[in-house]
Amino acid sequence: MGIAGLVVAMAPTLGPAFGGSISYYLNWRWIFIIATIFALLVFIAGIFVIGSYHPVKKKSFNWLAYAILSAGMVSLVIGVNQLSKGLKNWRLWVLLVLAAILFMLFVRISKRSTSKLLDLSVFEDKAFIFGACAYFLLQFINIGVSFFLPNYIQIVNKQTSLIGGLVLLPGSIVAGLLNPYFGRLYDRLGAKVPLYGGAFLMALGSLLLANWGLSLTTWMIICFYGILMLGHRMSFSNTMAQSLKIVDKNLKADATAVCQTAQQLAGSMGTAILAAIIAVFQNKQTGSYATLTAQGSRIAFYFTFGLGILILVCDWFMFRLDKEKPTREESVTKDE
Repeated sequence: MGIAGLVVAMAPTLGPAFGGSISYYLNWRWIFIIATIFALLVFIAGIFVIGSYHPVKKKSFNWLAYAILSAGMVSLVIGVNQLSKGLKNWRLWVLLVLAAILFMLFVRISKRSTSKLLDLSVFEDKAFIFGACAYFLLQFINIGVSFFLPNYIQIVNKQTSLIGGLVLLPGSIVAGLLNPYFGRLYDRLGAKVPLYGGAFLMALGSLLLANWGLSLTTWMIICFYGILMLGHRMSFSNTMAQSLKIVDKNLKADATAVCQTAQQLAGSMGTAILAAIIAVFQNKQTGSYATLTAQGSRIAFYFTFGLGILILVCDWFMFRLDKEKPTREESVTKDE
C-alpha cells in the first residue's frame, strides 16, 4: 500500500513543478497539450491491461444514478467556487441546494434500485465514515496548499513561475521516497503511530506557515512545506488502508470507491475553498495586491491548521468506534 501510494502522493506536488517549468520556458497552453498526450498514452495502455488479471464480467450499470451523482458533485464544486464572490451571491446557494437535492435523489434511487452503483450500507459503519473523512481532509490540505503556495511565491515573493513550482519539489521528493517506509511502519507498529503522527505533522506544518504567513521566505516555505508533506505521506495511504481494514469484506469494493471519490472531490474542493479565502482578501482596496495575498494566505494556513486538528479528531473516533465493534465470534454468538 505504501509503494502504491507513492505514485498518488507524488503527483500533486510534481504537478506544480511541471506546470511552472512549462509556463516559464514555453507557455501555459503547453501544460494542457502535454497533459493530453499523457492521458492518451495512459488510455491506450489501459486498454491492454484491464481484464488481464481478472475475468471480465458483464453487469448492469445504473446510468441514472451515475448521472444524478455526477450532476450533484459538479453542482457542489461549482457552487463552492462561488465563495470568492461573497456569501450574498445567489448562485452559491442555488448550486448548493441543487447539489443537496441531487444527493438525496441519488440515495433514494440507490435504495430502490436492484442495480446499485454503490452499496450505501457502507455508510452504516461509523468508524469507516470517520476514516473516510480523515482521508478526504488529508487530500484537501495537500492539493489546496500545493495549489496556492506557488501563487504566494510569485505574487508575494516576486519569484518566477519556475521557482514557484520548484520550491515544492524538495519536500515532496523526500517525503515521497519515505512513503514505503511509512507503510512498513504501519505493518510493524499498527495504524495509530503513522495516522496520529502524520496528522500532527500536517497541523504543525500549517501552523508554522500561518505564523510566518505575512513574511515567508523561500527557505521557510521549503522547510515548512516539507514538514506538512512528511505528515501527509505518513498518514495518507495508511488512512485508506485502515479505513478499508475496518469494513466488512463484502463492502471493501464500495469502501474503496468512496475513498477514491473522496480523494478526487477533496482536490477540487481544496483548491476552490482556499482560493476563495485568499480572493476575499485580494478583492479588498486597503493595501497592495501582494500584501493582501499574504494576509489571505495566512488565514488559509490557519484554516488548514484547523483541518489538521480535525483529522486527529477523526482518527481518534475511528479507532474508538472500531474498538467498540463486536468481534466476529461475538456476532456469531449473538445471531445464534
